[in-house]
Amino acid sequence: MSSLELENVDVIIIGAGPTGLMLACQLSLYGIRFRIFDKSADHTTQSRALVVHARSLEIFDQLGLADEAISRGEIGQGASGFFNGRKRIEIDMNLIRTQNITKYPFMLILEQSQTEELLEEFLVKRGIKIDRQCELIDFVELNDGLIECTIKDIRNTTDERLIKIRTKYLCGCDGAHSKVRKNLQLSFTGNTYQETLFVLDCHVKFFDEENISNTATMQFNMTRSGFCLFFRLKNYANEHRYRVIGTIPHHLLNSINELKFEDIQSSISQHIERKVELYDEIWMSIYRTHHRHVETFSVRNKYFLVGDAAHIHSPVGGQGMNTGLQDAFNLGWKLAFNIQDKVTNNDELLKTYNEERLRVAMELVHSTDRAFAFVTNSHWFIRFVRIRIIPYLYQYIVYPLIKYISYIRVGLFKRLSMLAIHYRLSSFSIGDSSKHDKIQPGDRMPYVSTHPNILSTSIDNYDRLCFHFFILINPKHKNRNMAYLFIQFIENHYSDLIQVHQFEYSNETKEIFDAFAVIKDTIGGGFLIRPDQYIAYSTKTFHIQHFTDYFSRYFQSKNLNS
Repeated sequence: MSSLELENVDVIIIGAGPTGLMLACQLSLYGIRFRIFDKSADHTTQSRALVVHARSLEIFDQLGLADEAISRGEIGQGASGFFNGRKRIEIDMNLIRTQNITKYPFMLILEQSQTEELLEEFLVKRGIKIDRQCELIDFVELNDGLIECTIKDIRNTTDERLIKIRTKYLCGCDGAHSKVRKNLQLSFTGNTYQETLFVLDCHVKFFDEENISNTATMQFNMTRSGFCLFFRLKNYANEHRYRVIGTIPHHLLNSINELKFEDIQSSISQHIERKVELYDEIWMSIYRTHHRHVETFSVRNKYFLVGDAAHIHSPVGGQGMNTGLQDAFNLGWKLAFNIQDKVTNNDELLKTYNEERLRVAMELVHSTDRAFAFVTNSHWFIRFVRIRIIPYLYQYIVYPLIKYISYIRVGLFKRLSMLAIHYRLSSFSIGDSSKHDKIQPGDRMPYVSTHPNILSTSIDNYDRLCFHFFILINPKHKNRNMAYLFIQFIENHYSDLIQVHQFEYSNETKEIFDAFAVIKDTIGGGFLIRPDQYIAYSTKTFHIQHFTDYFSRYFQSKNLNS
């Protein structure tokens, strides 16, 4: 065993799954020195996580990867629901689509292997190397505040080496069994479900194909013994290749010590009460799912847990990987601001990562817990409701509400697509507007369908890390000069941190005003947009001192200080 000389970097990322790769991509945009390690030899070749929601596609868009992701995946068109073997529900996913809230009004079926490959290709193009077959052994905090990590390098099996590397920040993106979390001795509170699940990729033959719509990218089956989902995988439609996930019946678990594909294969028809055949297994995994989260996502604002290292939950809703991507998106720019010495207090900004993402994770864990408990509960009444009542509820209540009431349709899509996530309760979200306003600090920046590129997402614009201030002005208002003076002040004193976008009310800009809920008869409104596209600050009064008091709490401006 040999050791290498010490190296200093700004950030070390442990884990090169989707979450770690996304964090690496974000840091690379801002020119941050980092290393990313993973103990596996290559990115996963299995489908694993399968759903990419609209909010994650918006993040991909900032990397210039959204179009490529869509080309590699399949847009969810519909779903067929079978209850005790009978088709009772046909869901048209286009029904809940809405064109005015996002550039990506759909759910994308994309194998995790493709997601990882896409992000890794992005890093390679930027000259970033992933250190694979490198495992974190330990880390200690030194007297100077740096963290020294010991990494075992097993790329050369004949001569294992220890890498000693020092960093300002350590990010654990190393999954549910996180070594970073364990070494920090953080509890992972929650429970393990009784139900055992199987997940596999294989080929499937359905003997009731006349009941399956050509647009059905997903089939879900609800029976007395549990549930089973079939996801059609793109590029394999002619081969009838599917991702299959479901509960394992208790009688099967009790009779077999080690379940194999053949066991699932022989019991699947009985399990879902439909005649199907599974063949040509590609991979398979048996596991029990959990709902757990840490009590804090960060320790002393030096150690950060991201993705599954911080929270795990049932696969209901397909939100696990997406939540990890958004964790990384939230943390990346905050680390960059700190490392580039643009903050007044190192802890003030970084603490908002835990503040914002812990709340999201807790809500997600609890909501998926309730949903999973409902679809797996064996109590006779719950089972009766699940199998007998749900189809009628959907047909006569849910479907008409979604089809004919746009407010419900939009609300449902926002929740499913993760566009409804907000940071209104964050200490970083401040404004002089009313709490009853439609658009508030902490909300995701609204999408303007007539101006889809209102905030450019091209990676060519990442030459500097900054905020975007949208100033909407009524040029006919008697107090309009207050808005113009506000703009002048921002440009004179914060040009190194804030890029101003000025819009005056007209027929061409009307939809921008509508999207931000700015009434044309008022003076206007201002909205400070964070690098992760959430509103940090809003104003109706354009009071310079109010904004300065807020912004200087977190950031220092060279222009203002000079």
